[in-house]
Amino acid sequence: MGTPAETDVAAVVQAATHIGARPFKNATGDWASSVEVALMDTILSIGAQVDGAYGAGVLPRLRAFKAFRGQANMMRVVATLGPFGLADFVPERSQIDQLMGAAGQLLDAGVQTASDVDPASDAQRHALIATTGVPEIAWQYFLIALGHQSPELAKLKDTWLDRFVQRATGQTTIDPQQRDALLQEATAELDSLHQLKSYN
Repeated sequence: MGTPAETDVAAVVQAATHIGARPFKNATGDWASSVEVALMDTILSIGAQVDGAYGAGVLPRLRAFKAFRGQANMMRVVATLGPFGLADFVPERSQIDQLMGAAGQLLDAGVQTASDVDPASDAQRHALIATTGVPEIAWQYFLIALGHQSPELAKLKDTWLDRFVQRATGQTTIDPQQRDALLQEATAELDSLHQLKSYN
């Protein structure tokens, strides 16, 4: 039986594996040069637990989509694929409708690539959240997925990380330094496992 710290790391590793986040390194959804993947991340994650058996969660779908479409970074890719092309990566028809609707409205608001996204643009924010079923917080999630930085976004990311680690370890509260240390150790362990399985 390991120490409490080792048990917590093992719990985080198991939780990361359970949601399909293997390898866990850079698995938090930074699509800074992939605007269409960032939008898909946002739509798929609305109300989702990002949970399920390995291969069934949000992250594996996003990775499969990015591998399929290559280095596009073009919002119009969503419209080009259409509902039949997106069905291989988006599980629900309602999510396909949201994704295509939001992509069209963001294109109309001037968002062609990731560099076109302006965190201060009310028109772009409204283009996203005006889509049926898309909540206000989706704009912040979209910005985080694109790698934008601000104190508000950092606080939101910290909240998500706290919840992930707390669910994994069963703790009701967690110190930020302890959380970060657990995530770093879990990341290193998962990355080592990935390297071993991939190259050994």
